[in-house]
Amino acid sequence: MDDQQRKAQLKKTFDTVAEGYGSRGMEFFHNAAAHLPRVLKLQGHEHLLDVATGTGIAATAIALHLPHGKVTGIDLSEGMLAQARARAQSLGLANIELHAMDMQDIGFDNARFDAANCSFGLFFLPDMTSLLQHIASRVKPGGQVVACSFTQDSFAPNVDLFLERIQRYGIAPPPLTWKNICTEEQFHTLYASAGLSDVETQRHDVGYFLNDAEAWWRVIWYGGFRGLVAQLSETQLAQFKQEHLAEISALRTGQGVPLNVGALFASGRVA
Repeated sequence: MDDQQRKAQLKKTFDTVAEGYGSRGMEFFHNAAAHLPRVLKLQGHEHLLDVATGTGIAATAIALHLPHGKVTGIDLSEGMLAQARARAQSLGLANIELHAMDMQDIGFDNARFDAANCSFGLFFLPDMTSLLQHIASRVKPGGQVVACSFTQDSFAPNVDLFLERIQRYGIAPPPLTWKNICTEEQFHTLYASAGLSDVETQRHDVGYFLNDAEAWWRVIWYGGFRGLVAQLSETQLAQFKQEHLAEISALRTGQGVPLNVGALFASGRVA
């Protein structure tokens, strides 16, 4: 798959899942975003670039802490941006502007942002170093660049059960690319290779208990795994869902179905 095919596939996937992305069952995105104002050490006046802004979960969490600043969010998916606009409007936020834009070809050539954020987006590209350098090129000298990813054991054992079962249907899942930046060491190496200084990392538990197995299915259906289950026929999909949710239900405790999710944040300064 070449670069253009990969982008077209990503755009199609996220346009498809946009309606439910970050909704019930996927609160981990909101829990992670809640840490960003502290990670970014916002003063309230900054103009921040939010890369791969998606449905605006991170952008709105940041904008709420910028009474005298604003967020410019970019994303490849128009479907996701439509949800982001609706989210900002529902919160009464006028300090967010959104653009359909490739994160490998960020415009605003004459602008330099005070800081940049990329939540759960770097790992969609094979060359994360070049992407991080490109993002940093749009930030003022001394400005902060923040990114986050999932920690190594996130979604276990739910995701392991899912991947094992989907392979029984003859579907070979691709590597979990977020595992390329799921440790502090990996993030430090990435940021150093991109020329960023004063690198710091921190991790936070953003998991919780799901009410039932159906909530886990929403994570699959409205997340990155949609492309895998979409390869099943209608009959296969019904059978797969029944089998998989039975094994997820078996994980249930008195509090619900555990969803183990960790968020790993990295920050660095532009030289």
